[in-house]
Amino acid sequence: MKGIVFSFKKPRPLANRPRISLPNLAQTAKKNGVTLLFAVLLLAGLALGAAYARSAGDGMLQSLDFLFTTNLDSRLSKGALGVFCACFASDFIFITAVYLLGTAPWGLPFQLFTVLFKGFGTGLTAAYLIIKNGLNGLGFYLLVLLPGTFLFCVALTGFSAAAFRFSIRQFRLMISAEPPECGMRESVLRYSSRFVSALIMTFLAALLDTVLWTLFAKAFW
Repeated sequence: MKGIVFSFKKPRPLANRPRISLPNLAQTAKKNGVTLLFAVLLLAGLALGAAYARSAGDGMLQSLDFLFTTNLDSRLSKGALGVFCACFASDFIFITAVYLLGTAPWGLPFQLFTVLFKGFGTGLTAAYLIIKNGLNGLGFYLLVLLPGTFLFCVALTGFSAAAFRFSIRQFRLMISAEPPECGMRESVLRYSSRFVSALIMTFLAALLDTVLWTLFAKAFW
């Protein structure tokens, strides 16, 4: 009978194995520095809003309900269409404000404030729900509000970085005596296409909010 011979490949020497190198953090930070700046601003606003929630009055919270979810009784009384319109309208205001500010050379500081204010309202909403309703508020925020909020915040920070760069370009063109390297029409179209992509993500975030709100909101109250 013929013997069956099993042959195994010899393991490669450690010196010849491909090395797994960690990403260059400095290069990554430099490449995505503007996006990281807006992410830090958003988180800073979130922390400020959470700290302010304990001293916020009911009147102020009700007045901010158009921009943030601070009046649950009003939202719960609406149907799915009303919830979608409320969620989309508030996010639409922020993303459109960033777009318009990006077209202005003087819009840089206002873009920073817009993202900071969005973070403030997000932190205010989360902390207010937890303070007022305890575990029910925490569960409601994590299950119902957080997924759509996170998706929109990703869209907002990414598009804010594009708006920041476009605004800087506008400022450089304003103070420069040389004509631009490429036509303004092409750059505006590119910038507007980024805005449309951000709007699509905003729409999906509002749709996700509506689905989760319709399915689970009443289970917590």
